[in-house]
Amino acid sequence: MTSPLTDIAGSIGRVVVHITRERLGADRRTSDPAVVPPSARAVTPQWLTGVLCRDVPGAMVIDVEAGEGHNGTSARLPLRVVYNSVGQAAGLPTSLFTKATSTFTSRLLMGVTEIVEGEAIFYNRARPTLDLRSPRAFYAGYDPHTYRSLLLLEDLGPQGWTFPAPMTNTVTRRDAETMVEQLATYHGGLWDSPRLRAGGDLAGLRGATAWQEKLNPISYRKRTLVGLERARHVVPDEVYARRGGMHDAFMRALHLHDLAPQTLLHQDVHLGNWLRDPDGAMGLYDWQCVARGNWALDVSYALSVALPIEDRRAWEADLLRHYLDRLRAHGVAEPPSFDEAMLAYRRQPLHALTLALFSIGGTRFENKLQPQGYMMWAIERIARFVADMETFDVLR
Repeated sequence: MTSPLTDIAGSIGRVVVHITRERLGADRRTSDPAVVPPSARAVTPQWLTGVLCRDVPGAMVIDVEAGEGHNGTSARLPLRVVYNSVGQAAGLPTSLFTKATSTFTSRLLMGVTEIVEGEAIFYNRARPTLDLRSPRAFYAGYDPHTYRSLLLLEDLGPQGWTFPAPMTNTVTRRDAETMVEQLATYHGGLWDSPRLRAGGDLAGLRGATAWQEKLNPISYRKRTLVGLERARHVVPDEVYARRGGMHDAFMRALHLHDLAPQTLLHQDVHLGNWLRDPDGAMGLYDWQCVARGNWALDVSYALSVALPIEDRRAWEADLLRHYLDRLRAHGVAEPPSFDEAMLAYRRQPLHALTLALFSIGGTRFENKLQPQGYMMWAIERIARFVADMETFDVLR
């Protein structure tokens, strides 16, 4: 049996080989719909015809144009698609939003750790069965050999949906209620579901502990501590003082997931991943960190980041009760009691904190995973939540 570090070293070598081939042009353009393209810019009209027109006889894509995008944990850009008259008459989508692991950094972080495999499972199998305020995918592909991934998502902008910048997206009490309602929708929809267990169509989603264990070998603990030093000025003293035991406490919190009913987790519910529908209600996108585990990870993460500290302190008990009520409405016969829920809520914010610290703990040569100003803003809120909840103490 090889060690995780040996496996990762081998995977990195494979990524280097494939990225090099793609940049030299050997795999630059893709026409076969059975092949996951190396990037959104690599798709051809023939490839898109196979993916988008398969249910409309005679329809063809005759042109495709990639717009300007940006790189973070993945490369994102819009596509404009032109069809023949048959495709136009069928109303096939002409405006798409894409996500791809097209860079070395994105394949290292998202591919080698196998994170993007879960996102493909979500869009292909879970999303069609859930009533969410969230984009649907026309295609979600992942290649475990090259670590390529590509999503073609519906473009909700023309329909009046908005994607506000997180630091200017003021969250009111009613907004916060729509957030926990959305969490309860997918948590309740897959609460203790056989779909998540062996033999189920979502069994390929890793548990939260196993998901994290894929990240740990890429210097997760070290980068988290580097991030903590960089964010020291916004971290309460009582949280900073526990830095030596932070990772171990985090892993203890994850192991508690095995003692609770499993459900679908988004796992990256910071405010930058929330959208608004045409009526202003909050919804989620960017499901790249999807896993299964304890509901409280998502709820504590969402409320710790989205709400100003004083509002969160004033509203969180009522919001938690509202969340539990919505679980019942979605068919959960025995949701946690309020006291049980509050304890779980207090125990589960270290995923949010360490992930945020990890994102700012890289070298200066790496692409920034998120804007630095936003991350400091988010870390301050999450770290204060950890202090308020006495998280380290309730994890002893």
